[in-house]
Amino acid sequence: MIPRLSRWEVAALLALLGGSALHALYFDHIADDAYISFRYAANLAEGNGLVFNPGEYVMGYSNFLWVVLLSGAEWLGVASPRAAPVLGIVLGWGILALVAGYLRSAFGGSWPALSGALLLATNGTFALWLVAGLEGPLFALLLSASVVVALRTEADAASRRFGWLGLLLGLAAITRPEGVFYGLVIGIGLWLRRPDRVRARAVAGSLAISLSIFGVFTAWAYAYYGDPLPNPYYTKFHPLSWELLMRGGRIALWFAMAYGGMPIVVLGAWLALCARRGSVGWLPFAICLAFVAFFVRVGGDGQAYYRMWFWVLPMLALLLGETVARLAGSSQRALHAWCVALVALIAVSNLQHSVSGGEIARVRHDETLSRDVGLIAVELAEQHPGASVAANNVGVLTYVSRLEVIDMLGLTDRHIATAPGKRVQFPAHESHDGAYVLDRQPDIIFYGQPRAFRTPLDRDELLAFGYPSDFDLRDDPRFLRDYALEHMRLDDGRYVPLFRRRVPSS
Repeated sequence: MIPRLSRWEVAALLALLGGSALHALYFDHIADDAYISFRYAANLAEGNGLVFNPGEYVMGYSNFLWVVLLSGAEWLGVASPRAAPVLGIVLGWGILALVAGYLRSAFGGSWPALSGALLLATNGTFALWLVAGLEGPLFALLLSASVVVALRTEADAASRRFGWLGLLLGLAAITRPEGVFYGLVIGIGLWLRRPDRVRARAVAGSLAISLSIFGVFTAWAYAYYGDPLPNPYYTKFHPLSWELLMRGGRIALWFAMAYGGMPIVVLGAWLALCARRGSVGWLPFAICLAFVAFFVRVGGDGQAYYRMWFWVLPMLALLLGETVARLAGSSQRALHAWCVALVALIAVSNLQHSVSGGEIARVRHDETLSRDVGLIAVELAEQHPGASVAANNVGVLTYVSRLEVIDMLGLTDRHIATAPGKRVQFPAHESHDGAYVLDRQPDIIFYGQPRAFRTPLDRDELLAFGYPSDFDLRDDPRFLRDYALEHMRLDDGRYVPLFRRRVPSS
């Protein structure tokens, strides 16, 4: 039962909710990869099936429940680029309220609840990925709700709580497949806290519900796509290697240092002050450790503002709330001062990353590029109706143009995703098979990223840089034999380089 909030607590929580939304709108950015999900959602709403290109059955997404939600918005006439940020902010408010409500109930007083909410509201990763169009807010809310229900279940082992836990974990698993992994962490943790037969049966029942939901989805995916695993799994997967682990560890360290060591400070403070058998932070801490192990194993993620860390932030907020409760509950004035200093330090460490550094510059660059690609897509559909296109970074290009597109990075193409020769480089940009692309004879190929320039580019200048997928093309003699460099003119006078398939002479 959540204690009645005072007026100032309500005002403070509303201010944090409003600040969180303003922080998100400050970024005003939708990731290119989100448009891949938007394309699937639009095709489903239009009756073409849950596909990227009509007629090609490849599960090029790993966020089924999110895509289905967006398809409902598309069916109602609300385009995904408009619906996704609104849904994200509402779900983000749900996370803030859930964290604050649990901390208020578990520890009493205002400081724990508001400090946890403040950590989320001031964090740039949390803010950006509320509106960036992907499933992070939905997955984080389901995972956070699962953790809160599990913690309440530990105190009150009512059977109905285990049923709700199983449902939440099942929904999380069909939002992102690694939800199954976190479900096992939660289930094993609950059993280890009370390893008796009654708890074992309850945990087993909960996991059975979640695995049944995931199993039904997996069976459907196999029947519909011919493969139970999302295609991005194949695109991003590497065998375990030291190089892969080093990349994952390096990106994890970048995340911590970008926020002035905030995650390390929170974890360290909780370990120093609260880590004991009676602590309720054991489960958020276990989720953090499990996530880091998973993140390092897959080699990290290359999205701006460290996307995958979004669903760990509520766990850090829960740990911070317990730590603050310990400090604020002391009768020693010095500890109260440390409490204020800790919360202020975390807020400042978070906010500085939203206004300075390489990540905010990257987001602004990506947003400019996305707007340009939207213009390119419109012009492409008008000048080359019905054309087939091969490109990298296909999200905006495909959603706006509605043309058939070969994804040269393999996220939505099964053959390229599983092609040999992939090496550990930039995450999700490593898959390639230029020979396969040329075998399919697309009408138009974009080398590198679709871009607009003030003046036409020389061919050698254009071919000097690119992804592994581009170098495959460059090194294949058929590319320059069968494709000619052209420049498509935009309404603003800029030039867009593309390679158009030569028409065979009669």
